[in-house]
Amino acid sequence: MRISSHQFHLNSIQNIQKNTANFNEKSIQLATNKRILKPSDDPLGTVMLMNLGSEINSLEQYKTNINAVNFSLGQQEVQLTGIVNQIYSLQSLITTAADGSMGEAEIKALGQEMSIAFPAIVDLLNATDSDGKYYFSGSKTDEKPFQVDALGNYVYSGDDIVRDVAVSDDSRVLNNIIGNDLDPGAGFLNDMKDYLAVINNPPAGGVGNESRAMIDKLAGFLSTISGQVTTIGATMASLDSVIDSNLDITTFTVNLRDDLSAVDYPEAFISMNESMAAYEASMQVYSNISNLSLFSYI
Repeated sequence: MRISSHQFHLNSIQNIQKNTANFNEKSIQLATNKRILKPSDDPLGTVMLMNLGSEINSLEQYKTNINAVNFSLGQQEVQLTGIVNQIYSLQSLITTAADGSMGEAEIKALGQEMSIAFPAIVDLLNATDSDGKYYFSGSKTDEKPFQVDALGNYVYSGDDIVRDVAVSDDSRVLNNIIGNDLDPGAGFLNDMKDYLAVINNPPAGGVGNESRAMIDKLAGFLSTISGQVTTIGATMASLDSVIDSNLDITTFTVNLRDDLSAVDYPEAFISMNESMAAYEASMQVYSNISNLSLFSYI
């Protein structure tokens, strides 16, 4: 079979270009440790890498979400624990006030102490984060949850929307405590306000009955607040197991991605050297034959 000079030149150039391209490709793979440089190198592998990358990004977002939830719930727990401490202070003072032997001056002195502890509870219920957002207003984080209306009564001004956050593919957790769940309808705050009005101007017979009634209401409020603290603790504890699970998944996914994308160094190095050898051989043959003429055969 005769091969024309033109066809020989074309074939030689194609071989040289092919070997050059393969040499360059293997060089880049070895330099970057990436087996797939473009989708056509491995279409199926490219799709798998995209899916794995998306999964890793999701896991990173879950990690960020968990950190944010842990911090937010931790701060809310601090506020509620502070309320519990103030409740204990009020409980001691009100129990003392319930003693029928207390005189008017002594009762008023107790009232003054209660007038310090009670606003502290209101302040904690209206606590804000570092950005000035209220913890216990539901989704209305710019609205102070417990306010005093025109009649002088406390009202809840937030909403009942609980913000939940994704922490894994299958799990979401609550990120906030609703103020209306802490003191429904601001009932305790108004009862305490009314009680303080009595104790700061006690009747001649003392405030025994009012104090005993207030102790019961205080116990109910304490139970509610303590229950929410327990809920926060349980949620944060559950996040620890989610963190461990997500970490295991992340490690597996990253390793799988790296195994799929990483270069087989020995194979790539051998292929690169073979391409270089083939390139040099093609260039030598092309050069030798290109210099031939009819005079070479005379």
